[in-house]
Amino acid sequence: MILASPGTSGRACGKAILIGEHSAVDGHPALALPLHSQSLEIFFGEKLNSGKGYQGWLNAWVLMMGETCVQLPTPERERLSASLQLAVQLICGNEFSLEQFEPQTIQIHSQLPLGAGMGGSAALSAALLRAVAAARGVEKNSSEIASLANHLDGVFHGRASGLDAATVVAEGVIRFQKGYGAVPVRNQTPFWLLLVDTHERTPTRLMVEQVAQLRKADPPRVEASFIKLASLASLGEQALACGQLLELGKCLNQAHKALQNLGVSTKRLDACVEDLRTAGAFGAKLTGGGGGGLALALFASQPPVPFSAAWSDALHFLTFVPASESA
Repeated sequence: MILASPGTSGRACGKAILIGEHSAVDGHPALALPLHSQSLEIFFGEKLNSGKGYQGWLNAWVLMMGETCVQLPTPERERLSASLQLAVQLICGNEFSLEQFEPQTIQIHSQLPLGAGMGGSAALSAALLRAVAAARGVEKNSSEIASLANHLDGVFHGRASGLDAATVVAEGVIRFQKGYGAVPVRNQTPFWLLLVDTHERTPTRLMVEQVAQLRKADPPRVEASFIKLASLASLGEQALACGQLLELGKCLNQAHKALQNLGVSTKRLDACVEDLRTAGAFGAKLTGGGGGGLALALFASQPPVPFSAAWSDALHFLTFVPASESA
């Protein structure tokens, strides 16, 4: 039995966290938005000629980053296959198993840099669920996909708050709080976001564990940072609703300080953030789990790319965020 007709696909986009990294895992509110210009799409292909059962699916995966085919190590193939196994059960029911289906190729076409904090694993999880749902004729709305995608995202990150999964299927800026879900946020004034890849990488799972260890060693320090980030998320939401980009920028700057206090920034991230502010950003901060990855900056008008000679070799992602009249 075949799982999906060749050509069956699913898609999701990247994300950027404005305010609330790490504190969202603890149940505090966060602000985030989808990056519709940067997407990930999954395509089911033909049946494989060799390999049966679950082990055969380990050979199914092909990752395309633009025009480049990326070799996937065995641990990544195992995680991808485990995610597919879970997706099949979540969409079709627990009585279904991946072993019931003949292995077939699965191509991942991604515009999202690996491990950079743009929600690649959440986008992959949502796209995979949408592809399986399309293959089996099951209807799922975005809210349902987000909830299920958070289970898959846990295969990659361990304890996932649900923020990434909710954002990669959202239409615009959202406020997310664990246990309450996502709520659209009104944005009165359009703006530009520039994301710069520092080319440093640390797995999100490790950064979450690092913050957990810091919390055991110094609870007041972590609690103060979490409370500050929660307050900034509320202030940032008010600034968006009132079209106060300068105030939103100040919130971003203070959020970066709180994340520095959690120990998740790096010297290179800090340097990038400072250079973005010097280039005219209203505010700048790291975005994602930290330990490298991306820096994010807020501009009122379209900034040049690259924004400075010092970062001319870095990957840049430029996103226009339109105004929304209602939440």
